[in-house]
Amino acid sequence: MRKAFLAVLILLLPFWIAADGFVVDHYAVIIEADSSRTLHVQEDITLEYTSPAHGFIRDVQHRFGTASADIDLVWASSPVAVSDDGTFLSVRFGDPDKLLTGGPYDYALRYDYSLGADSYRDYDELYYNIVTPGAWPSGIGRLDFSVTLPYPVDRSRIWLTSGPEGAVTGLPFTLSDDGLTVSGRYSSLPEGYGVTLRIEMDDGYFDTAARRFDAAGAGFIISLGISFIMVAVSAAAWWFRGRDRKIIAPVRFSPPEDLSPMDAGYILRGTLAPEAISAMVFSWADRKLVSIEENGKGDFSVTRLSSLPDGVPEPEEELFRAFFASSDTVSIEELRMSGFPERIRGVQRAEAARFSGSMALSTASSERLRRIIMGMIAAGTVLHAFSATLAFPGFLSIFVLVPSLMGYGAFSAAARTAERSMHSRSFRLSGLGGTVFLLIFLTFFITTALIQSGMDPLLSAADTIVFLAALAISLLAAAAISRRTGYAEEKLSQIMGYREFIDKAEKDRLERLSGEDPEFFYHVLPYAMAFGLERRWTEAFSGIAVSPASWYHGSRALDAYVISSFSRHLSSVSQRTSGPAGGRGARTFRGSSGFSGGGFSGGGGRSW
Repeated sequence: MRKAFLAVLILLLPFWIAADGFVVDHYAVIIEADSSRTLHVQEDITLEYTSPAHGFIRDVQHRFGTASADIDLVWASSPVAVSDDGTFLSVRFGDPDKLLTGGPYDYALRYDYSLGADSYRDYDELYYNIVTPGAWPSGIGRLDFSVTLPYPVDRSRIWLTSGPEGAVTGLPFTLSDDGLTVSGRYSSLPEGYGVTLRIEMDDGYFDTAARRFDAAGAGFIISLGISFIMVAVSAAAWWFRGRDRKIIAPVRFSPPEDLSPMDAGYILRGTLAPEAISAMVFSWADRKLVSIEENGKGDFSVTRLSSLPDGVPEPEEELFRAFFASSDTVSIEELRMSGFPERIRGVQRAEAARFSGSMALSTASSERLRRIIMGMIAAGTVLHAFSATLAFPGFLSIFVLVPSLMGYGAFSAAARTAERSMHSRSFRLSGLGGTVFLLIFLTFFITTALIQSGMDPLLSAADTIVFLAALAISLLAAAAISRRTGYAEEKLSQIMGYREFIDKAEKDRLERLSGEDPEFFYHVLPYAMAFGLERRWTEAFSGIAVSPASWYHGSRALDAYVISSFSRHLSSVSQRTSGPAGGRGARTFRGSSGFSGGGFSGGGGRSW
């Protein structure tokens, strides 16, 4: 029964193999290795086509992860087309105008395969796939090979293995009497099996082998240099041309002249923050232009009582129109549905335009320098992607470039936010989870791409971490380049002095000022809101009699909770478009044995 089963298998084998296009009758490999660790390879292949094909393609692999070899085609038995994708040298035999069937057909190939010096300190080795596991679409009828070496080798240091990928099954081989040639002859190598030769020699055996140019290592060094340059240049630009002088801010008890709460908040924070928009509503209420009513369930209504007086700045006019574009009475929920967030963009543009020309907050030279440094960092990001993939440039460079540019965009926005937060002393952790997730994603993505491009895994991780850290630091330094003008220094001194008064107000002084002006609390409240100190300001009046606001109506008194609730709900409507638009605010604060498939070369063949 067993013999009958085997006979059926033997009869069916040609039909199974036929589906692969050809069968290899004979594969002979003759290799001569010289002292430079260059292999002069001769291949003679006899095959039969089991289905019509134009010819045969021999793929010679010369790149294996982080290791590679130089390969030069010397000669082929017939006209061929040669291509190289960076991993395989493909030699195509045949004519596109002809179809071949049957056989046998003989093909010959000669090439030099230069490995260069190996990386081992205490020994040399030759590790080569005579046949790569899984690389051929059929088994091989007969295999002959010989490898001739420049100097004798010890038989005990020779391993010849065969089998699928990772197999360690040994094969018999012959070593010539002079110890120079290792050879073998085998029949019926099964499909998917490989034959791998590994020979270990004393250190210095390949005495003329040149150290190969390590493109992956060079790429690592270059990319580190780019990271260092980005940090050094951006930090130097900030230190020498972007830093501001320290602001001297004596305490003052009145708001800055000609600056609304929105203006003061814009100069202090460097952006039109949602708090400043809420502050303007209370400023209008204090001037009896609007009234505010609590509707319950966290909603509020604002009613227009009068028009703005003549001569108010354009940003305030824009904001007033944005509130009452459709009705004299509008609730915060109605604002959300009536296009208010889009109209806030006009307010942003108007506020940025207000602080230009003679009222500019940053010098033109520092703004130009900041743009140049940002461009330099963008160029460094692109150069890093290509230098880090120097060992295997091309498609994988895109896999490094795309997440790098994502990091550039995300870190640019984060740097601007962090820089404004530091200067306005309003640190916020909102969005930190998303930033951490993005950082982990970018680190994994870039590291993986660098490993695939040929860089050592540890070096890939180190390069990625250094680059992302350098990118973040560089962009933070670039975001901080914006030297204040004289006008900005003057106004900022007044704003900081007034802010200091609100933050550190003494109770006896507040009692005296409230006695002189019963509505003193409400006059200052909008500025406190613009500075983010409304809770501190209301707490300071604990125990001090304050008349109810005639312009507020609600189920509870106008206290810190109500003020914060109004500001929070209005901010939820306007904050998504409240970033900077066309300008920058002034700065505030600074401060073994071998295994099958484990060697070089090998490769396989296919029909076309």
